[in-house]
Amino acid sequence: MNKKRVMLWRAACAVVLVLGILLPATSALAHDLDNSDEYIDIIVEYTKNPPAEEDLDPSFKNVETLTVAPIQMMTVPSSSVKDISLMENVSRITYDQIVYKSDSSITHSSRSDNWNQDMIGTFDAWDEGVTGQGVKVAVLDTGFNRDHNDISFTGGHSVFESSNWYEDHDGHGTHVAGIIGANQNSPAAGTAPGVELYGVKIFDKEETTSISNLLNGLNWAIDNNMDIISLSSGYENENPAVHAVIKIAESSGILVVAASGNIKDSSNTDVDFPAAHSEVIAVSNLDSNRSIVSDSKRGEQNELAAPGLQILGLGIDGPDSFRTMSGTSQATPHVAGIAALLMQKYPEESAAQIRARMAEKARDLGEEGRDPIYGYGLVHYLPEQMEEPESEEDVEDGPTEEDDTESDSDDDTETEDGITDEDTDENGNGEEQDSEEIDDTESPQDDLEDDSSPEEEPAEDQESEDGQDDASDADEEEEPLQSTVWIRPSEMNGMAVIDGEDLEAVADNGLLAISFDSSLEYIERVNLTPEQVESIRSRNITLLIVRIDMEWVIPAANLTEGEAFLSFETVQEPLDYSETAHSDLIDFSIEQNDQIITSFPEQMTYRFFTEQAEANQHQLYEWNTDQEEWILLGDTYTNSAVVGQTASVATMAVFDPIELEAAILSSEEPEEIEEVTEEPEEESEEDETEESTRASFGDGDSELPVVLVGGLVILTSVGGGFYFFGGKPKQ
Repeated sequence: MNKKRVMLWRAACAVVLVLGILLPATSALAHDLDNSDEYIDIIVEYTKNPPAEEDLDPSFKNVETLTVAPIQMMTVPSSSVKDISLMENVSRITYDQIVYKSDSSITHSSRSDNWNQDMIGTFDAWDEGVTGQGVKVAVLDTGFNRDHNDISFTGGHSVFESSNWYEDHDGHGTHVAGIIGANQNSPAAGTAPGVELYGVKIFDKEETTSISNLLNGLNWAIDNNMDIISLSSGYENENPAVHAVIKIAESSGILVVAASGNIKDSSNTDVDFPAAHSEVIAVSNLDSNRSIVSDSKRGEQNELAAPGLQILGLGIDGPDSFRTMSGTSQATPHVAGIAALLMQKYPEESAAQIRARMAEKARDLGEEGRDPIYGYGLVHYLPEQMEEPESEEDVEDGPTEEDDTESDSDDDTETEDGITDEDTDENGNGEEQDSEEIDDTESPQDDLEDDSSPEEEPAEDQESEDGQDDASDADEEEEPLQSTVWIRPSEMNGMAVIDGEDLEAVADNGLLAISFDSSLEYIERVNLTPEQVESIRSRNITLLIVRIDMEWVIPAANLTEGEAFLSFETVQEPLDYSETAHSDLIDFSIEQNDQIITSFPEQMTYRFFTEQAEANQHQLYEWNTDQEEWILLGDTYTNSAVVGQTASVATMAVFDPIELEAAILSSEEPEEIEEVTEEPEEESEEDETEESTRASFGDGDSELPVVLVGGLVILTSVGGGFYFFGGKPKQ
C-alpha cells in the first residue's frame, strides 16, 4: 500500500510541476481566444483593382465591391484593420458612419397646396410643354410607394436583400419622390412629372442608414446612366470614398443634388456631406415668404435655395394618401426637378452647363451675390428678367399696407429658434417684401461655437422629433469609429506625405492613422506642412504612426506651429547590449522650426510588437543618453504589443529583462576577474570556482532558479533520492 501511495504522490508532483510550467502560456492562449474581436463595418479604398471577395479572409463578412470605383465595404474583426491597412494595394480605410434624413419638425402655415411649385416657376415650364420628359432621375431614399395613384416609377433598386425598393416603411422617400414626379393633376403636383423616375432604396426600417448603403446606391445610379441623382440625406464628417464616387458621377455627366442639412442642436451648423462637396449642388430651405428656415444649415457651400417648409406631398397610407413634411430634404427635390426641366429644354447642354444656367436664373436673396445662407438664391425655371413686374416693384417699394401686419407678426413671433407663426395672405402677394424684412431680422448661426460638446442636450425641445433624438444618440455612440481614418501615405523626397483630403476626412477630435506597409518600410519620416500642422492642432487630431513592428501615438498638443518632421529611424550603430534586443532599436524624434524637440506637454504612447510579447514577459526600454543605460519604460500589454508611455522621445527597444540583466552582469565579469588576477594563483582559481558556482546557482542570498528547482523535484520524486514522508532514506 505504501508503495502505491508513493507512486501516486510522485505522479501528482510531476503533474503539478508540468502544469506550473505550462499554465502561463496556456492562460495567455486562452485569454486571446476568449477575447474574440468585436466586428465593425469599414470601407476600404484601393489604389488599383480590389481583391476578389473569395480571396479575402474567411472571417470577413458582408463584403461588397463597387463596380464604378476600387472600393469594398465589409464587416471585419476590429484587430484586422491594421493588417488590412498594411496591404500594399490599400490606400485608405474609413469606418462606416451614420447617414441621416434631412427632414425637419418645424411647421408653418402655407397659402395653398402648390405654392411651392408656383414659387419656382414650375407652371411656366408646363405652359411651354416642358415636364422633364426623357430625363432619368434617381432618388436615393427610404423606399417608394409605387401603388400611389398620383405617381409612376420607371424602375428602382434596393441595396437590401431583405426588402424591395417599393417598400417604404417611413414615407420620407415617397414624399421626396413626389415633389419631383407626382402627376400634374395631383393636389401635390411634382416639379417634373414627365421624368423617368427611379427609386433607389438606401434606408431600411431604421431611422438612419450607413455610408456603405449610400455607396451602393450611388454605384447603381452611375451604372444605370442616370442624368440626375437626388439625395435628401447627409452626414457630418467627410467620407473620401463617397467623394471619390461622386467625382465619378460628375465625370460621367450626372448632376448630383443634395440637402444642406438641418440644425439639430447648436453644436454644428456646417453644411452636411455630401452636399458640402464642390461637385454637388447644396440646397438650403425656404418658407413661403422666400425666407430661410431657421434650422437650415449655413455655409459657403450652399448653392441654391428652394421651398421646403410644410410641403404637401404623397403619403404611404394608401393610394390616395397625402402628408406635409419639412426640411432641406423637401427643398432638394425642387432643385432636382428644375434641373430635369432645363435638361429637357436644353438637351444639347451638359450637366455642368445646366448647373451654371440654374445659378444664373436664381433669384438673388439676402446679401448681393452668392452668400452662405441662400447661395445664388431661389431656384427658378425662368430668367429673372421675365418675372412679373409686380414682384420686383413690391420688393423695391417695401411692404404694402395689407401685408404690413404680416411682417410685424413675423418679427414679433419669431422665437429664439427662428420659428414663425404668421397667417399669410392666401392670394400669394407680398412674398418677396416679407423676405426682405425677415432676412434683416434673422441672423445666421455661423457664429455658434464649433467646439460645443456633442454630448450636450439639443437646443430644441418640442421642435425635435423623437426619431431625430434617437439618431443623434446613435451617432454619439458610433463617434469613436467614425473619427478614425487609416491611410497609406505618398512618398516625396524619401519622406512620407499625406494628402489634404486625408486630413479633411478625419472628424474633429479624431485620429489619423498613417500606415506603412512592407513596400514603404524604407520610409522612416513623415513630413507635415505648416497648414497641416495648424489643422491638426486646431481640430485636435491625434496622429498614429503604424508599422508592422510598432505604433506611435502623437497627441495634437505635442505639435507647435510650423512644418513638422516625425522620425522613427532604425538605429544602425549598436548600443550596449543591443544584441540581446527582441526588436529593432528605433530612434523617435520630432523636429519643428529646425529644432529637435525632446519634451512635450502630453504623453505619447509607444507600442512594440514582438513574438508572444506577454507570454515571454518582454518589456519596453528607452536609452538614457546621460546615464548611458537602458531604462524600463513599459511592461503592460495590449493586442500582442508591449506598451510604454512618456512625454519625451528617445531610442527604444524591447528586451527580455532576465536576458538584459544577464548581459549586464556578464559585461561586468572581466573587471572582477582582472582584479582577482593580482592575487596569488591559488586564490584566483578558488574565486573563479566561486564565480562559476554563483553564475550557475545564483548569489548565496538568492533562491535557486525556478527551472533548476523544478528539475530537482522531478528527479527526486520520479527518479529516486529521498522521500520525506516517513523520515527515512529510500531502501
